[in-house]
Amino acid sequence: MEFYLILAALLGVLIAAFAIQNAAPVAVKFLVWQFESSLAVVVILSLLSGMILIFLISLPGRLKRRKELYDRDRRIQELERRLAELEKIHSSGENAPA
Repeated sequence: MEFYLILAALLGVLIAAFAIQNAAPVAVKFLVWQFESSLAVVVILSLLSGMILIFLISLPGRLKRRKELYDRDRRIQELERRLAELEKIHSSGENAPA
C-alpha cells in the first residue's frame, strides 16, 4: 500500500511540473465548439477522458466476473451446507446400535 501512495505522490509531482511548464494558451476546436485554454489543461482533460472511456469499456467484463464470483460463493455455501448435513447423517448412523 505504501508503494502505491509513493507512486501516486510522484505522479502528482510530475503532473504539477508538467502543468507549470506548459501553461501556454492554445485554441481547441471540436466540431462546433471552440475554446482557449492552457496546454496542460487540454492534455489532462484528454487523459481523464481516456481513463473514463477505458473504465466504461472494461465495466461489462468486471460486472460479469463479479456475478460469477457471487454465483460460485453461493454454490460453495450450498455444498458446504449439504456436506455438513451428510456428515451429521453419517455420524449418527455409525453411533446407532447394530
